Amino acid sequence: MNALGIRLLGLFLLVALFGAAAAMWSETLKINVTVHTGEVDVEWSSWSCSDTGADPQAQEFNNEDGKDVADCLVKVEETDDEEDVIKLNVTITNAYPGYSVVITGIVDNIGTIPVKLYDHNITGVDESALDVDLGIPRDTQIEPGENSTYTLTITVLQDAEENHVYSFEVILVFAQWNEVSP
Repeated sequence: MNALGIRLLGLFLLVALFGAAAAMWSETLKINVTVHTGEVDVEWSSWSCSDTGADPQAQEFNNEDGKDVADCLVKVEETDDEEDVIKLNVTITNAYPGYSVVITGIVDNIGTIPVKLYDHNITGVDESALDVDLGIPRDTQIEPGENSTYTLTITVLQDAEENHVYSFEVILVFAQWNEVSP
């Protein structure tokens, strides 16, 4: 076969393939996908201290006289960019051995995803002067629009120094429910 024959044969094959492709019927399917993620967002919505009159006492102490010597104040210390309360400040003044208060805080899930308590930490407690107990609910999952109550019991111990300032920090970290192991 000569060069002209090879060219003609190639041209014929090209026309045949193009004709078959043009005659093929087809249909295309498509999917448009948009994914909107949710939000993990919690805040302190309410807080209180059990000292609202006569000083509350630890079990082995009593305040039969109803004395109101110490004071407990809970207030907002920090908000985030959305003005959600994310840090509270507890100030106890004029405390003495036997004085024992319970700070109650309500945590609201204001996000769109269920959350659970992922981690908690109490740092800086002088255990010779203070007994600190964090009350954590049995089930820490909070559904969107729901809330949960946490308590912090602070008791001044016998070895606490007079005219001394004790400070410590409590941190609660919440995460999406499926990231927290049971």
